[in-house]
Amino acid sequence: MKKLNTFFVLQSTGSPPSAFEVPYDSFREQLISGADGILSEAGWLLDVGLLPNSNSATRAIGYRQAMEYLLRCRENGGWSSAGDFYEFLSEFQKGSRNFAKRQMTWFRNEQIYEWIDASKPLEKVLSFICDSYNSQDGHLQMPESLRMRKDIRNHRQAAELKTYRTINRHFIGHEDCVDVLDWIKKTYGQPTDSLC
Repeated sequence: MKKLNTFFVLQSTGSPPSAFEVPYDSFREQLISGADGILSEAGWLLDVGLLPNSNSATRAIGYRQAMEYLLRCRENGGWSSAGDFYEFLSEFQKGSRNFAKRQMTWFRNEQIYEWIDASKPLEKVLSFICDSYNSQDGHLQMPESLRMRKDIRNHRQAAELKTYRTINRHFIGHEDCVDVLDWIKKTYGQPTDSLC
């Protein structure tokens, strides 16, 4: 049955089903490193004297985990193993996922929101959105054909949500985090005497 569904998606869209999956894990990985990544920002918060969980900025999603990780790196003279980094990455991703689950629960319980089934033909979805936006009466009338159910439809879906495992796209093996570990060592390592 799964192969048949894949065939229908491929035939009707010209793309495989995986092309429509939102790369949440990949997005969270991209937030980690770089000059404007969460590790850099968390380091700045530590540099100005803030500690994890000390105010709203340090309690933001991922910042507490990043600050705790960087504090451990500082205590170790700027050293971190790949295993330590992957443990941090896992905690960071888990925090993001848990927040997303709480948001979904909140949105499901709010009656003012209507959910559009984005798997329906794009023209119908866009037409409905445009017509609703331009409507003068202020009353939204969602066609049943576009309505998406807010509840989890079956036990299989519930089990999939509960047993979801992160699929890393950027940080897969130990060699993939070398740049991050080098940055940590350079930024938080103990200063050495110059030979010159």
